Amino acid sequence: MNRVRAQEFEGSEHRTCGQFHRNNGRFTVNPRYLLAVAAAALTTGAARPTISIADAWTRPTAIAGLNAAGYLTLVNHGPRERRLIGASSPVAPSVTLHRSARVGQVTTMRAVAFIAVPAHASVTLAPGGYHLMLEHVRRPLRPGERVSVSLRFAGGKAVPATLVVRSGGAAMPGMAM
Repeated sequence: MNRVRAQEFEGSEHRTCGQFHRNNGRFTVNPRYLLAVAAAALTTGAARPTISIADAWTRPTAIAGLNAAGYLTLVNHGPRERRLIGASSPVAPSVTLHRSARVGQVTTMRAVAFIAVPAHASVTLAPGGYHLMLEHVRRPLRPGERVSVSLRFAGGKAVPATLVVRSGGAAMPGMAM
């Protein structure tokens, strides 16, 4: 305490418990402590999520039981690489991660264990590349509908996303979708 503060409490009962002070039966709080707590609360509440989702969509399906591909952009605002390791949706019994590639005249699609999103970067899941495979959808997906998906990242974090069912968007060359 500086000299001025010490003089304020002369002749009074002054007990300190952390940042709270008892002065003649009244409790006071150190103003610097209040500012620190308020600043921490504001920065914690205002912090943006580490992963955000942009432009999430899927194509319509004519009947139940077909597969549908989900496309979106994953944006990593954090300082470390994040790995998308799985997904789930109420409209499909299974959602897997896939990557399509064209080798010569042949287009292939393979399941992948994860999709890495580098620190402070984004990865776009799009026709002809990475995508979510909603396997055997339980019902037809109609244009304008919204499909809920939960994206699972390594470390246990789940991020919700909503795929908008929309017509259009070119199918991958050599593959009918």
